[in-house]
Amino acid sequence: MPMELRSLSIFVAVAENGSFTRAGRKLRVSQSAVSQQIRALEQGLGSKLFTRQARKVSLTQAGSVLLPYAKQIIRKVEEAVAVVSDLEGLGRGKVAIGAGAAVCHHLLPPLLSEFSARFGKIEVQVISGFSEQTLKRTLDGTVDLGIVLMPINNPGVVATEVGRDELLAIAPKGHAWEALERVKPKDFIKESLVTTERESQTFRIFERFLIEAGVFPTVAMEIGDTEAVKRMVEAGLGVSIIADWASGLRGSTNNLTNNLVVRPLGHNGIHRSWGVIRRANESPTASQREFIKICAARMPGLMSGPS
Repeated sequence: MPMELRSLSIFVAVAENGSFTRAGRKLRVSQSAVSQQIRALEQGLGSKLFTRQARKVSLTQAGSVLLPYAKQIIRKVEEAVAVVSDLEGLGRGKVAIGAGAAVCHHLLPPLLSEFSARFGKIEVQVISGFSEQTLKRTLDGTVDLGIVLMPINNPGVVATEVGRDELLAIAPKGHAWEALERVKPKDFIKESLVTTERESQTFRIFERFLIEAGVFPTVAMEIGDTEAVKRMVEAGLGVSIIADWASGLRGSTNNLTNNLVVRPLGHNGIHRSWGVIRRANESPTASQREFIKICAARMPGLMSGPS
């Protein structure tokens, strides 16, 4: 029996929310309509898709098999609609963008402002996560484009480099680092480190910088939000590292800002490359290509110019 796109969309919503009620609320349809669509889908397939419990539903084996196919079908239909829309010059549709919290806070607003000025009818969704999470979400179709740290060695995505930045050491005002021009690995000995989560690529880059010099960091706190890391350091709870564009240093003449001491790392600094990734097996829409172009044109300035 042919499966309707609406039924598949409702099936995915129930699977992701674990509830008929929450799925209906998300899709703005009644619970009875959700139940009816799921029953029709189950009858058409001849298999139960969910195990129903008191306040929760879970996928059966058949439901688990169907879920990735349903997501792929929905994604392909959305892609087709977007491509046709581009051909007709309508500029409608949706683009989902994945990026880390700091990028969302400091860089995405001006990028999306320019994008929206050109593609005002495009619905933009932003999903925050570390580079590794964004890569996975790009591959599974949760996001269309991801702003991630390079390099990305995965044949499932195409990457466009869009900028470079530098990591800086930060400490509370009055810290001994005020007397230093640059912070070296040995200067982290006996320091308590406030960092983003260890699963992040940024932490691994910094950890390698220390370990290669024989220094093993003492992590006092792991926090997923860069702004929270800055507040903890300002409060004297440890030291950390941060991207130069997220430090709040720009415009300062004495490397002191927001109650922070900010210094470059090592002899040559720690520099990172950033890229925008998309799925390799799909042709980007005109609006997606335009967003990548905006990132390539604007991000170098946003990462190095005045904040």
